[in-house]
Amino acid sequence: MEKYIDFIRSKKVPPRKRTNTEEPDHLEGSLHMPKSVLDGCEAGFTAADSRRKKASTQFFDDTALMALLCRHDIVLFIANMRSAGEKQHYVMVLVETLFQHLPLPYCVGLLYDIGCQTERSCVKWGFLDHYITRLTFGISIFHAFGHQWVCQIIYHPRKRTGFGLSDGEGCERFWHSISKRIAYLHVCSYHQHIYTLDRQVDHAQRETLENLGAWLLRRLRHALTKQKVAEKWKDQVKTQTKPLPCQSQNAGKDAVKELLQMCETQDGLKKRECEYDALIEDEAEWPHPLQSPPT
Repeated sequence: MEKYIDFIRSKKVPPRKRTNTEEPDHLEGSLHMPKSVLDGCEAGFTAADSRRKKASTQFFDDTALMALLCRHDIVLFIANMRSAGEKQHYVMVLVETLFQHLPLPYCVGLLYDIGCQTERSCVKWGFLDHYITRLTFGISIFHAFGHQWVCQIIYHPRKRTGFGLSDGEGCERFWHSISKRIAYLHVCSYHQHIYTLDRQVDHAQRETLENLGAWLLRRLRHALTKQKVAEKWKDQVKTQTKPLPCQSQNAGKDAVKELLQMCETQDGLKKRECEYDALIEDEAEWPHPLQSPPT
Protein backbone atom coordinates (compact mmCIF):
# COMPACT_ATOMS: atom_id res chain seq x y z
CA MET A 1 0.00 0.00 0.00
CA GLU A 2 2.83 2.42 0.81
CA LYS A 3 4.52 1.81 -2.55
CA TYR A 4 1.20 2.15 -4.36
CA ILE A 5 0.41 5.49 -2.72
CA ASP A 6 3.92 6.82 -3.36
CA PHE A 7 3.66 5.71 -7.00
CA ILE A 8 0.31 7.44 -7.53
CA ARG A 9 1.54 10.66 -5.95
CA SER A 10 4.78 10.62 -7.91
CA LYS A 11 2.98 10.83 -11.24
CA LYS A 12 3.81 13.96 -13.15
CA VAL A 13 1.30 16.75 -12.86
CA PRO A 14 1.18 19.39 -15.63
CA PRO A 15 2.99 22.51 -14.39
CA ARG A 16 0.88 25.55 -13.63
CA LYS A 17 1.55 28.84 -15.32
CA ARG A 18 2.98 31.41 -12.99
CA THR A 19 0.94 34.56 -12.71
CA ASN A 20 1.24 37.68 -10.64
CA THR A 21 -2.22 37.15 -9.15
CA GLU A 22 -3.02 34.58 -6.50
CA GLU A 23 -4.93 31.45 -7.43
CA PRO A 24 -8.67 31.90 -6.73
CA ASP A 25 -10.22 29.72 -4.08
CA HIS A 26 -12.22 26.80 -5.45
CA LEU A 27 -13.83 23.47 -4.57
CA GLU A 28 -11.75 20.34 -5.06
CA GLY A 29 -13.59 17.65 -7.00
CA SER A 30 -16.73 16.41 -5.26
CA LEU A 31 -15.77 17.92 -1.91
CA HIS A 32 -18.06 20.55 -0.44
CA MET A 33 -15.32 22.71 1.07
CA PRO A 34 -13.04 25.30 -0.56
CA LYS A 35 -9.34 24.62 -0.91
CA SER A 36 -8.42 27.31 1.63
CA VAL A 37 -10.37 25.53 4.39
CA LEU A 38 -8.76 22.17 3.60
CA ASP A 39 -5.31 23.76 3.61
CA GLY A 40 -6.07 25.32 7.00
CA CYS A 41 -7.06 21.96 8.50
CA GLU A 42 -3.95 20.33 7.04
CA ALA A 43 -1.66 22.97 8.54
CA GLY A 44 -3.31 22.74 11.96
CA PHE A 45 -2.93 19.00 12.62
CA THR A 46 0.22 16.98 13.21
CA ALA A 47 -1.41 13.80 11.89
CA ALA A 48 -2.04 15.49 8.54
CA ASP A 49 1.66 16.18 8.04
CA SER A 50 3.59 12.95 7.46
CA ARG A 51 6.89 14.85 7.66
CA ARG A 52 6.47 15.59 11.35
CA LYS A 53 8.25 12.92 13.33
CA LYS A 54 6.62 11.43 16.42
CA ALA A 55 9.35 8.88 17.13
CA SER A 56 12.82 8.06 15.87
CA THR A 57 13.34 5.07 13.60
CA GLN A 58 16.97 4.99 14.70
CA PHE A 59 16.08 3.41 18.05
CA PHE A 60 12.69 1.77 17.38
CA ASP A 61 11.54 -0.54 14.59
CA ASP A 62 7.88 0.09 15.47
CA THR A 63 7.30 3.76 16.16
CA ALA A 64 3.58 3.65 16.93
CA LEU A 65 0.30 1.80 16.49
CA MET A 66 -2.80 2.54 14.44
CA ALA A 67 -6.02 0.71 15.20
CA LEU A 68 -9.45 0.41 13.63
CA LEU A 69 -12.30 0.01 16.14
CA CYS A 70 -16.02 -0.53 15.76
CA ARG A 71 -18.51 1.82 17.42
CA HIS A 72 -18.61 -0.50 20.44
CA ASP A 73 -14.90 0.28 21.08
CA ILE A 74 -13.76 -3.24 20.11
CA VAL A 75 -10.51 -3.51 18.13
CA LEU A 76 -11.06 -4.89 14.63
CA PHE A 77 -7.60 -4.44 13.13
CA ILE A 78 -4.34 -2.99 14.40
CA ALA A 79 -1.17 -2.12 12.47
CA ASN A 80 2.41 -1.43 13.52
CA MET A 81 3.68 1.89 12.22
CA ARG A 82 7.29 1.74 11.03
CA SER A 83 7.68 5.30 9.80
CA ALA A 84 8.55 8.38 11.80
CA GLY A 85 5.38 10.21 10.76
CA GLU A 86 1.73 9.17 10.63
CA LYS A 87 1.63 8.43 6.92
CA GLN A 88 -1.64 8.03 5.11
CA HIS A 89 -1.09 4.52 3.78
CA TYR A 90 -1.75 3.09 7.27
CA VAL A 91 -5.35 4.27 7.39
CA MET A 92 -5.82 3.25 3.75
CA VAL A 93 -4.72 -0.32 4.36
CA LEU A 94 -6.90 -0.61 7.48
CA VAL A 95 -9.99 0.57 5.60
CA GLU A 96 -9.12 -1.67 2.64
CA THR A 97 -8.82 -4.68 4.96
CA LEU A 98 -12.14 -3.85 6.61
CA PHE A 99 -14.02 -3.76 3.29
CA GLN A 100 -12.47 -7.08 2.26
CA HIS A 101 -14.26 -8.66 5.24
CA LEU A 102 -17.64 -7.00 4.62
CA PRO A 103 -20.45 -7.96 2.22
CA LEU A 104 -20.85 -5.82 -0.87
CA PRO A 105 -24.01 -3.89 0.17
CA TYR A 106 -22.48 -2.74 3.49
CA CYS A 107 -21.65 0.93 3.95
CA VAL A 108 -19.12 2.28 6.46
CA GLY A 109 -18.95 5.53 8.40
CA LEU A 110 -15.33 6.40 9.22
CA LEU A 111 -14.55 8.80 12.06
CA TYR A 112 -10.91 9.87 11.99
CA ASP A 113 -8.95 12.79 13.43
CA ILE A 114 -8.30 14.14 9.94
CA GLY A 115 -11.21 12.60 8.05
CA CYS A 116 -11.43 15.67 5.82
CA GLN A 117 -7.84 15.19 4.60
CA THR A 118 -8.39 11.47 4.06
CA GLU A 119 -11.42 12.08 1.85
CA ARG A 120 -9.49 14.81 0.06
CA SER A 121 -6.74 12.36 -0.84
CA CYS A 122 -9.27 9.74 -1.96
CA VAL A 123 -10.96 12.25 -4.27
CA LYS A 124 -7.72 13.77 -5.53
CA TRP A 125 -5.66 10.61 -6.10
CA GLY A 126 -8.35 7.94 -6.48
CA PHE A 127 -7.51 5.99 -3.32
CA LEU A 128 -10.14 3.45 -2.21
CA ASP A 129 -11.97 4.10 -5.48
CA HIS A 130 -13.71 0.71 -5.27
CA TYR A 131 -15.28 1.60 -1.91
CA ILE A 132 -15.62 5.39 -1.98
CA THR A 133 -19.35 5.24 -2.77
CA ARG A 134 -19.92 3.08 0.32
CA LEU A 135 -17.75 5.21 2.59
CA THR A 136 -18.79 8.28 4.60
CA PHE A 137 -16.08 10.34 6.27
CA GLY A 138 -16.35 12.25 9.51
CA ILE A 139 -14.14 13.73 12.22
CA SER A 140 -13.96 12.37 15.75
CA ILE A 141 -15.90 14.66 18.01
CA PHE A 142 -13.05 15.68 20.33
CA HIS A 143 -10.72 16.62 17.44
CA ALA A 144 -13.44 18.39 15.45
CA PHE A 145 -13.00 21.62 17.44
CA GLY A 146 -9.46 21.97 16.09
CA HIS A 147 -10.69 22.10 12.50
CA GLN A 148 -11.91 25.09 10.55
CA TRP A 149 -15.51 26.12 11.22
CA VAL A 150 -16.64 25.22 7.70
CA CYS A 151 -15.05 21.80 8.13
CA GLN A 152 -16.92 21.29 11.41
CA ILE A 153 -20.23 22.08 9.73
CA ILE A 154 -19.69 19.32 7.17
CA TYR A 155 -17.66 16.65 9.00
CA HIS A 156 -18.81 16.95 12.63
CA PRO A 157 -20.51 13.64 13.59
CA ARG A 158 -23.45 15.50 15.14
CA LYS A 159 -24.05 17.29 11.84
CA ARG A 160 -23.18 14.37 9.55
CA THR A 161 -26.03 12.03 8.64
CA GLY A 162 -25.60 8.42 9.74
CA PHE A 163 -23.30 8.70 12.77
CA GLY A 164 -25.96 9.13 15.44
CA LEU A 165 -24.35 9.67 18.86
CA SER A 166 -21.03 8.00 17.98
CA ASP A 167 -18.07 10.13 19.04
CA GLY A 168 -15.22 8.36 17.24
CA GLU A 169 -12.94 8.48 20.29
CA GLY A 170 -12.78 4.72 20.87
CA CYS A 171 -9.10 4.67 19.93
CA GLU A 172 -8.30 7.26 22.59
CA ARG A 173 -10.02 5.14 25.22
CA PHE A 174 -8.18 2.05 23.98
CA TRP A 175 -4.80 3.82 24.09
CA HIS A 176 -5.54 4.90 27.65
CA SER A 177 -6.34 1.31 28.65
CA ILE A 178 -2.93 0.05 27.47
CA SER A 179 -0.90 3.12 28.46
CA LYS A 180 0.58 1.25 31.45
CA ARG A 181 2.45 -1.01 29.04
CA ILE A 182 4.40 1.79 27.34
CA ALA A 183 7.46 1.65 29.56
CA TYR A 184 7.70 -2.15 29.30
CA LEU A 185 7.21 -2.20 25.53
CA HIS A 186 10.11 0.24 25.08
CA VAL A 187 12.63 -2.24 26.47
CA CYS A 188 11.21 -5.67 25.55
CA SER A 189 12.22 -7.63 22.45
CA TYR A 190 10.31 -7.56 19.18
CA HIS A 191 8.44 -10.86 19.67
CA GLN A 192 7.63 -10.01 23.29
CA HIS A 193 6.35 -6.67 22.03
CA ILE A 194 3.95 -8.35 19.58
CA TYR A 195 2.85 -10.98 22.10
CA THR A 196 2.17 -8.40 24.83
CA LEU A 197 0.10 -6.24 22.51
CA ASP A 198 -1.86 -9.26 21.28
CA ARG A 199 -2.67 -10.37 24.83
CA GLN A 200 -3.54 -6.83 25.90
CA VAL A 201 -5.91 -6.35 22.96
CA ASP A 202 -7.55 -9.70 23.69
CA HIS A 203 -7.99 -8.73 27.35
CA ALA A 204 -9.48 -5.37 26.41
CA GLN A 205 -11.95 -7.04 24.04
CA ARG A 206 -13.05 -9.56 26.66
CA GLU A 207 -13.54 -6.79 29.20
CA THR A 208 -15.55 -4.72 26.72
CA LEU A 209 -17.77 -7.68 25.81
CA GLU A 210 -18.46 -8.40 29.49
CA ASN A 211 -19.59 -4.81 30.02
CA LEU A 212 -21.41 -4.52 26.70
CA GLY A 213 -24.85 -4.81 28.30
CA ALA A 214 -24.18 -1.89 30.65
CA TRP A 215 -22.68 0.03 27.72
CA LEU A 216 -25.82 -0.48 25.62
CA LEU A 217 -28.08 0.55 28.51
CA ARG A 218 -26.04 3.70 29.14
CA ARG A 219 -26.12 4.62 25.47
CA LEU A 220 -29.86 3.94 25.27
CA ARG A 221 -30.59 6.28 28.17
CA HIS A 222 -28.38 8.92 26.63
CA ALA A 223 -30.17 8.52 23.28
CA LEU A 224 -33.60 8.86 24.93
CA THR A 225 -32.47 12.06 26.66
CA LYS A 226 -31.24 13.45 23.36
CA GLN A 227 -34.51 12.43 21.71
CA LYS A 228 -36.50 14.51 24.21
CA VAL A 229 -34.26 17.49 23.55
CA ALA A 230 -34.69 16.96 19.80
CA GLU A 231 -38.48 16.92 20.17
CA LYS A 232 -38.35 20.22 22.07
CA TRP A 233 -36.12 21.61 19.36
CA LYS A 234 -38.63 20.56 16.71
CA ASP A 235 -41.41 22.34 18.63
CA GLN A 236 -39.25 25.44 18.92
CA VAL A 237 -38.50 25.44 15.21
CA LYS A 238 -42.19 24.92 14.44
CA THR A 239 -43.17 27.84 16.69
CA GLN A 240 -40.54 30.21 15.33
CA THR A 241 -41.21 29.39 11.69
CA LYS A 242 -45.03 29.45 11.68
CA PRO A 243 -46.71 32.27 9.71
CA LEU A 244 -47.46 35.49 11.51
CA PRO A 245 -51.09 36.13 12.50
CA CYS A 246 -53.18 38.33 10.24
CA GLN A 247 -53.08 42.01 11.21
CA SER A 248 -56.19 44.23 11.14
CA GLN A 249 -56.12 47.77 9.76
CA ASN A 250 -57.60 49.08 13.02
CA ALA A 251 -55.25 47.08 15.25
CA GLY A 252 -53.10 50.14 15.96
CA LYS A 253 -56.10 52.33 16.83
CA ASP A 254 -57.56 49.63 19.07
CA ALA A 255 -54.26 49.27 20.91
CA VAL A 256 -54.02 53.04 21.47
CA LYS A 257 -57.64 53.18 22.63
CA GLU A 258 -57.06 50.35 25.08
CA LEU A 259 -53.97 52.09 26.41
CA LEU A 260 -55.87 55.38 26.93
CA GLN A 261 -58.60 53.53 28.81
CA MET A 262 -56.01 51.94 31.06
CA CYS A 263 -54.53 55.39 31.76
CA GLU A 264 -57.96 56.81 32.63
CA THR A 265 -58.64 53.86 34.95
CA GLN A 266 -55.30 54.40 36.63
CA ASP A 267 -56.01 58.10 37.14
CA GLY A 268 -59.42 57.27 38.63
CA LEU A 269 -57.86 54.78 41.04
CA LYS A 270 -55.28 57.33 42.14
CA LYS A 271 -58.04 59.90 42.75
CA ARG A 272 -60.02 57.42 44.85
CA GLU A 273 -56.89 56.57 46.80
CA CYS A 274 -56.34 60.24 47.66
CA GLU A 275 -59.98 60.59 48.80
CA TYR A 276 -59.65 57.57 51.09
CA ASP A 277 -56.40 58.91 52.56
CA ALA A 278 -58.06 62.26 53.34
CA LEU A 279 -61.04 60.50 54.94
CA ILE A 280 -58.76 58.44 57.16
CA GLU A 281 -56.93 61.58 58.30
CA ASP A 282 -60.24 63.33 59.16
CA GLU A 283 -61.42 60.35 61.20
CA ALA A 284 -58.17 60.34 63.12
CA GLU A 285 -58.80 63.96 64.27
CA TRP A 286 -62.33 63.15 65.67
CA PRO A 287 -62.51 62.31 69.44
CA HIS A 288 -63.28 58.73 70.23
CA PRO A 289 -66.72 58.27 71.94
CA LEU A 290 -65.25 56.17 74.76
CA GLN A 291 -62.58 58.71 75.60
CA SER A 292 -63.30 60.94 78.66
CA PRO A 293 -63.20 64.66 78.11
CA PRO A 294 -60.10 66.42 79.33
CA THR A 295 -60.31 68.05 82.81
